[in-house]
Order: sequence, then C-alpha cells, then structure tokens
Amino acid sequence: MSEVTTASTKKSGVFEDILEVLWAPAAVFDRARSNGIGKYILVLTIILVALLLATKGLMQPYIDANFDLSMQQAAAKGKAPPPEAMATARNFASYGFLGFTALYVPFTAVLFGLVLFLAGKFLSAPMQFGQAALVATLSTVPRVLSFLAMAIQGAITDTSNVKSIFDASIGPARFMDATTTSPVILGLVAQLDLFNIWQFVICAVGISVIARVERSTGYVAAIVAFAITAALSILPQALA
Repeated sequence: MSEVTTASTKKSGVFEDILEVLWAPAAVFDRARSNGIGKYILVLTIILVALLLATKGLMQPYIDANFDLSMQQAAAKGKAPPPEAMATARNFASYGFLGFTALYVPFTAVLFGLVLFLAGKFLSAPMQFGQAALVATLSTVPRVLSFLAMAIQGAITDTSNVKSIFDASIGPARFMDATTTSPVILGLVAQLDLFNIWQFVICAVGISVIARVERSTGYVAAIVAFAITAALSILPQALA
C-alpha cells in the first residue's frame, strides 16, 4: 500500500482542519481519523448560515431565476400555481432554498456519510460510520465556498439575464440554456462543477487515508458514492 499516507498525527484545531482540508486533505484526515464530527458540523453550519445571511441579496437573482424556471417547467406540464399564489410561492421558494442550504452540512454528514460507508464496505475500503461521516462532513468545505462564489458573481456580474442557479456554476453547466436543456442532462452536467470535483477529490483522499487503502481504491469508492448520490438527485426529474 505504497500510496497510503502516513502524515504526522499532530493535534490541530477545527478551523485549521477546515481550511487545510482544501489543499492537504491527507494530512487532515490522518490526524483527525479519531475525531468526532459534531464540532466540524457545528462550525461549518455556523459559517454557512452567516454567509447566507450576509450575501442573500447577492444570491437572490439566481434564486429568483431558478424559481421562474421551475414555474415555466410546471406550466408546461399544466401544474403551475394560480397567479394570485405566485408571490407566496416565490417567497416560500426563496426561504426554502436558504433553509435547505443552511442544513446542507448535517444532511451531508448523515446521508452522504452513509453512502460512503456502504461504498467503502462494498469496495474493501471499510470505515466505521462515524469515520465515513467525518469524510463527508469535511468534504463539504468546497461546497460552502461555492455559495461564496455565487455571491461574488452576483456582485460583479450582470445578473439581469440569469436563467437558473446553474448560471453561477463554475463548470460547463453555466454555458447551457436551462430553459431548453433537459433537467436530467443539466443535472448530470452540473456534477462537473469545480467545487463538486474538489469535493470528490477530498472524499477520495479521505477514504484512502481513513480506510488505509491505496489511493486508487479511494477514488473508485468515491466514484461509486458520487454516482449513487447523483442518480438519487436526478431521479425525481427523470420521473417527473
């Protein structure tokens, strides 16, 4: 197992781990393999909520555009809400987006942690569930940054022609017309976003370090886990 990392087991703080996992995930997972996930979930959730509250106005054009797109798709299927309910539906969608996003870290820790746990078992990269949840939790750091990237784009770009939230993607999905592209295709292409890929790499490294397996095995397990979660996220659109 020549690729297995044997980094120093020095102690570190939560903020140090959260930052360093972005560029040195192997070192972070090696020293944090026995750590609980509660402190990471708490700190990352606080950071994400503070970011959402501080930048809501900058992200609003993307949120509104995504609502408009969903209404267009619903109208095409004869399921659009009546005009008098549109304002209420828009407010509900806006606060729903913020609320769901605020819970992204704990949801990911539990649900994606379970997927990583099962993928590791299946591919001979066994981890305890708590360890898989640790990998899942720390892998959310790039996704937290993706919301900051959306806010920055809202501040420095012309958002008058935004058609969906995918227009803020740092990947090929931003160049696709969400009003004419199949939601399933768009959802698949959106997986190639820079922050998703960054999250994937952190997961792969985390699996290999925590399970003490070759890096290649970690990548295969991460591919399986990401494929499962992508399929589950796209399935509702495919069945609609």
